[in-house]
Amino acid sequence: MPIYGDLSDLPLHLLLQALMRAGQTGRLTLRTRLEEITLLLDRGRIAAVVSSDAQLRLGQMLLQLGEVSEEQLEQALALQAVSPAHRRLGELLVELGFVTHQQIKRALANQFEEVLVRVLSAPDASFAFVPEPAIAPRDETVLDDAPVTKLILNAIRRADELAASIELATVVPDPSVLDQLAQEEREVLLALLEGHRTVRQVVQATALAPEVVREVLERLRARGLVR
Repeated sequence: MPIYGDLSDLPLHLLLQALMRAGQTGRLTLRTRLEEITLLLDRGRIAAVVSSDAQLRLGQMLLQLGEVSEEQLEQALALQAVSPAHRRLGELLVELGFVTHQQIKRALANQFEEVLVRVLSAPDASFAFVPEPAIAPRDETVLDDAPVTKLILNAIRRADELAASIELATVVPDPSVLDQLAQEEREVLLALLEGHRTVRQVVQATALAPEVVREVLERLRARGLVR
């Protein structure tokens, strides 16, 4: 039976724990104002992550981790496009000898944590779980309870950091430093001056990636502009 709701009423970590403990199989779709993410569950285990953001897809995650080259990824994607069953990218990469099952599992763990951080940081998010027949993934490439619990806790910690308040310096130690700011530093500082005082709010105001905003904030702290 499908279930729907808002994550403000049922926190994401409790929803995931309930589905996993019940051994559910199906699609858990998470929607924010900016993106849509689907977690494929197989008997309570995370089997795949699908995101509307190209940077969070499995192939891009493997590229970021240095597990595959662009040429290898393009070859696997081309093969996937002509596959009559539209086979999973991870399976094709393994069959082509470009990666191991363990590397796929590591990329899936990174995907899972990153999407959790995004959803947990979103001001409004909804969910829909639709049961489906078992997708029979290889056991070597699914995430079981222990690693998932650790990933959830880490995502909650990171989301809390994004919500932490940022304070502007009351006095600028050297006004000339303002003329030396890079474009990203100016954008972040302007967002702070406009009243956006958490990393999450600055990310939404500037459209910069969270990791970029955090890096810029460290530079602004070093310059004495934020505390």
